[in-house]
Amino acid sequence: MNYVLDRIYQQVEKLATDEFGEPTPEVRRPPKGSQAIYAVPCFQYAKTKGVNPMQLAERVAARWSKGLTDEGLIERFEAARGYVNVFANQQKLLAGILQDAESAGECYGTHADRGQTVVVDYCSPNIAKPLSVGHLRSTIIGQALINILRARGYKVVGINFLSDWGTQFGKLLYAFEQWGEEEKFTADPIGHLLDLYVHFHKELKENPTLEDKGRTTFRKLEQGEAKERVLWKRFREESLNSFEKTVGRLGVHFDHNWYESEFEKKAHDLIDSLLEQGIAEHSEGAVIIRTFEDENKPPLVARKSDGTTLYASRDLASALERIEKFSPVSKLIYAVATEQNLHFANLAKALERIGFPDVLEHVRFGMVSLPEGKISTREGRVVYLDELLDEAERRAAEIITEKNPDMAADTRAEVARRVGIGSVIYADLSQDRIKDIVFDWKRMLAFEGNSAPYLQYAAVRCARILQKAGLPTGEWVQGTDSAKLEEPESIELVMALGRFPQAIAEAAERYAPHVLAGYLYDVAGSLSRFYTQVSVLKAAGEATRLTRLGLVQATESVLRRGLALLGIQTPEVM
Repeated sequence: MNYVLDRIYQQVEKLATDEFGEPTPEVRRPPKGSQAIYAVPCFQYAKTKGVNPMQLAERVAARWSKGLTDEGLIERFEAARGYVNVFANQQKLLAGILQDAESAGECYGTHADRGQTVVVDYCSPNIAKPLSVGHLRSTIIGQALINILRARGYKVVGINFLSDWGTQFGKLLYAFEQWGEEEKFTADPIGHLLDLYVHFHKELKENPTLEDKGRTTFRKLEQGEAKERVLWKRFREESLNSFEKTVGRLGVHFDHNWYESEFEKKAHDLIDSLLEQGIAEHSEGAVIIRTFEDENKPPLVARKSDGTTLYASRDLASALERIEKFSPVSKLIYAVATEQNLHFANLAKALERIGFPDVLEHVRFGMVSLPEGKISTREGRVVYLDELLDEAERRAAEIITEKNPDMAADTRAEVARRVGIGSVIYADLSQDRIKDIVFDWKRMLAFEGNSAPYLQYAAVRCARILQKAGLPTGEWVQGTDSAKLEEPESIELVMALGRFPQAIAEAAERYAPHVLAGYLYDVAGSLSRFYTQVSVLKAAGEATRLTRLGLVQATESVLRRGLALLGIQTPEVM
């Protein structure tokens, strides 16, 4: 669907391209408070032409204004401080936004199929361990990107690439053979495996020969010995079951689960091929791929001197299989913390040397931490993700009970689940992913300010108005009339809703969920001002009442669906 604000953008972009030529000129959205819809900066072109940017902007604004007609969406162009500001015909713009929302319904904001595939790698834990808070950001940022990119019109494939290979699993297999108890494993598979891993390392301090035992057991696994393989596959299966239960609480569902071990042989074959092509080379007994011209920067080590592959070469083999399997792939996106910058820089350069430049995108993010003593930990070192989510639900239930003590217990539990977990997700995604974040329970669960409960409550408030109006569930208000929206608060809210498709587009192109979160917060603020100043149910005249109801309905849909793109469910009541 070609939305009204997109049509204006395309018209301005064509004017600017015809005026200035290539590269495609920049068309910006002016700062908040401006009445202009778009602005075209003239500074770069003024410098090239050797003229004053303010004078250039004035000449361009005057020239473009001569081509305007009374029927167009654009009303005028004005020059200001070196920019050409674009002003729309307000009545036609409001009518266009309402028409877009009405005709698109539940699909409002989404974009047409772009014919491009994007593969997103996210979560990607080690098997045989519970998910910790350290996995939170990759998981929810990755899922939000998947949702947003799909809404933008991309075909998206989500992959959970599990680490299940290496000496550490030989140690775990040996520990299970020595101290494992089938009854405990059946009752709590991941808990028992974690206890065994910790026990192995405690014993290792007293008996260093256990290191060799672990290596020997891993060699048996590598060689495909039946006993080790069967047990290792059980570990994988139980790990995946555990992971999917935990991430399911966050609304996360993996399209594919791939295992690092599946790429051991493929990595060897790839390395041999790259050696033949001269892309890889021998160095001090190892095999490397030189990825930087600066020799002080480390290359990608593909094979160690003992003949074994590394995670880097298995990751490279996996990347190439993704490109082949899901062709044509426009981007391979990895939602991984900043600590892995060097790994992904090497991986991107290796792919470039193989023939796939600019395909890898490392969507990096900062660290997450929690205040001291806020929730339980095991051995004072690790906070597990389920513990964090349990604590969020518990705190949300306390607040909901205080605010609404008469709410039925089962309803309160469901609301607490959506509010608590939504608060955890929003506290992360509402901030620029590059920044480190610290959870602040009070701010996360606040019913005012920039928080999930505030946005959820705004959507619930809209739904309540529609229920009081007697509108059938799922039926859209028809025949809204933008001429009936005269109040500044009504106009502000319509304009905010009109930016929903663009907010999705910007969040997708920048891989930035916080852009969408910030947009939704703005919509909720506009709704609050509208709700305070404008009567909906008691509006004077049926046409005005229906138009305002249509505006409330569109707002509820944008808030609920926008939150869903972030992975946040909206309660039915609050």
